[in-house]
Amino acid sequence: MKKLFTLLTASLLALSAFAATDVAVNEAADAEGKQLHPFKDYSHWSLAVNGGLSQFDGDAKQRYNQLLSSSHIMWTVGIEAEYSFNPAWGLILGFQYMPYQGYTSTTDYGKNYFRGNMYTIQLMGSINVLNLFGQYRKSWRWGWYINGGLGFTFYDSKTQRDGDDTQVTQYQPQDVKSGRAMSFPLGTQIEYNITKCFALGINAYYRFSNKDNYEGEHYTKGTMNDGEFYATISARVKFLEKSREGGHMRNITMYEFNNMQSGKSKDYQDQIDSLKRRVKLIEDTLEHNVFVRLDTLEHYHATTPDDDEDSVPNFRDREPNTPKGSFVNYWGESIKLPENNCMDEINKLKSELGLGADYDLSVYFDFDKYYLTSKAKKNVELAAKKLQENPNYKVELRGYCDFPGKADYNLKLSNKRVETVKNELVEKYGIDPARISMTGKGKMDNPPKKEDKNRRCDFFFYE
Repeated sequence: MKKLFTLLTASLLALSAFAATDVAVNEAADAEGKQLHPFKDYSHWSLAVNGGLSQFDGDAKQRYNQLLSSSHIMWTVGIEAEYSFNPAWGLILGFQYMPYQGYTSTTDYGKNYFRGNMYTIQLMGSINVLNLFGQYRKSWRWGWYINGGLGFTFYDSKTQRDGDDTQVTQYQPQDVKSGRAMSFPLGTQIEYNITKCFALGINAYYRFSNKDNYEGEHYTKGTMNDGEFYATISARVKFLEKSREGGHMRNITMYEFNNMQSGKSKDYQDQIDSLKRRVKLIEDTLEHNVFVRLDTLEHYHATTPDDDEDSVPNFRDREPNTPKGSFVNYWGESIKLPENNCMDEINKLKSELGLGADYDLSVYFDFDKYYLTSKAKKNVELAAKKLQENPNYKVELRGYCDFPGKADYNLKLSNKRVETVKNELVEKYGIDPARISMTGKGKMDNPPKKEDKNRRCDFFFYE
């Protein structure tokens, strides 16, 4: 018991020292810049009433292997006034009334029935564990408190001999009319803040005592082992919460408290509000403008045909009426050739430059598939090497499908095939996506004899 008393006293002194140090640090910081004062700008006082069940833990009769006291379970009520120094530490002044009763059975006193009342005034230090160890937690709704300290108990008790007791007793029990004792309450509390002015809590305490004659049997020989356990429900009212700039200490987290003391809370809040507005503006722009345009473009891309059959879709074709078989660039513009030029010379020139469609690099797919085979991956590797060696080159990927199947399905499948090839070029070989364009052609109108030749993706290089 002496060790417990020493521990509780040291805890209380440490609490007071911490509070004093905290005040000194805050006052020093206040001289450097504008901030909320820890006492003037916060509300600290709150009042709580509690009621519940209690049980006396003393020399009541009980079986040998019984863990808990066999004294009667009674009721208890109390009231507490608390001053919160900061969101983690507080000081409680309380009063608790606790009636008690039970039976004793000893060789010296025989069998006796006792009942009494305890009136305790107690001073306790309070630690909000969630705020003490959760320095960056955001919610102030829940609080978990560890409370402990010192108390002074007034008690009285009456004893009554059991009429059936035939034991030979050496002593006669005596009533206690004005007993006094030191007490050491230790307990925990879980509290939920319904509003910033009102909270409900559940409490559990055990109160040690330095007396052993609460039952009225005065045979104690230096022992101090009587105690009381009580569990209650409490309701708390927090005063002046709305009249203080910082609010009530029990309604804020340590992170908010430190920011408000350093004068940064308003700046941080302004920055957060500004960021929220900017994010909202970006979200609205994306949702109502950019995404709508992208969806329209993708739909247009996927459904627009190539009317002049020059392998350039209408949405990109700057010359939509070029004659069939004309040589065109990426934008569908006719390439003017010298009058004395011929097809062999043109093909030779294109071959030397490495431009135009390189069908030797075409990627072929299995029926109704768009994944790359091992042979297809080798051709993609060769195409990537060509792009790496010629930084000015760009490539258009043109995808095709077999003739069987619906046109819409084949168009989607051809788009998936060119997307697969593009992903391979970008992710595996690091080709800039800006250098790659894609055109899904769907199924071919005039398929050649070999069906597998239609299931392909061609590379069309240009500058």
